[in-house]
Amino acid sequence: MLEQIAPELARWARANWPGGDPGELAVEAIAADGSPRAFWRLRAGAQSLVLLHSPDNPPENRAWQWLAGYLGSLGLPVARVLAAQAEAGRFLMEDLGATSLQEAALALAGDEEALAGLYEPVLAMLAHMQARGAQGLDQSICFDGPKLTAEFLLEREAHYFLREFVLGACGLASAGWPANLLAELTELCRLAARARPLGFVHRDFQSRNLLVRPNGLGLVDFQGGRLGPAQYDLAALVNDPYVDLPQGLRRRLVARYLKLRAPLGGLNPDLFMMGWPYVALSRAMQTLGAFAFLTRARGRGHFAAYVTPALATLRGLAALPEMESFPAIQGLVAALPENLAPEALRPLEGAQA
Repeated sequence: MLEQIAPELARWARANWPGGDPGELAVEAIAADGSPRAFWRLRAGAQSLVLLHSPDNPPENRAWQWLAGYLGSLGLPVARVLAAQAEAGRFLMEDLGATSLQEAALALAGDEEALAGLYEPVLAMLAHMQARGAQGLDQSICFDGPKLTAEFLLEREAHYFLREFVLGACGLASAGWPANLLAELTELCRLAARARPLGFVHRDFQSRNLLVRPNGLGLVDFQGGRLGPAQYDLAALVNDPYVDLPQGLRRRLVARYLKLRAPLGGLNPDLFMMGWPYVALSRAMQTLGAFAFLTRARGRGHFAAYVTPALATLRGLAALPEMESFPAIQGLVAALPENLAPEALRPLEGAQA
């Protein structure tokens, strides 16, 4: 039954069920992870659909709906929308399954060849999405900005990291930050935004937003899509703290992506790798900022388990030779605690789940 869903929403789902009223429905809440949106899996006999409710952000809803149609037209494995009221935030869609890439990868932990095989179609899909997705992208529909600009990366990733993780979780006040830190972060974001090639960027292309199915993959949470450096989504995938891949496999996946992407045109591998450290470090800062915000402000404590691998990735990226010209950033990273105390990531008073 639909007791977990508001009556009006339940009536809407029934009224828009393909083929008419489905009769008795089984309902299962689907964790929305870091999103404030609500999802349910609805089953009637052998048929399973997903209901999305997102009443508070019409611009995001419009972007999601448009991108679902657009990415689907490119042959990407996104759910087909069966019924929609974007302004009210109601969507009924195909069910892409419940097994995430994270779950599939953790089941293969320690078997590098099996992991490489698991990620092969993901890399192929990413190369296709980035190469083709930018060509017909209507940037006016992108609700949170049409492009990953230097200004966006500085405010929404570097400053987010400083505010939520460095100051908020670690307690390192700005008075103790290295001199020239803000200037170096500005330059880092400038270099990241200049990285080439540009392509369609999902902006959260990690293992919990990818589904593994018997007939292929599934892609979700693409509402933040926009134009940006192709390195960004690849960095999110290979440096994903949810699976914490071995460093050797990360390098192998980057090399494989470049081979898959090259025949699609517009790629200079040397220029790609020149931009890689700056884009990857920006993404790593965003990840830690998000984990601190979601645990402390949203009360979603399950993210705390991934701070340690995310911090290890940040340290590794900050130690790259290209970062030697950013001593303040290196100094800040070195000053971060090796292990955060549990209370650092506890929900703040009044945190909203």
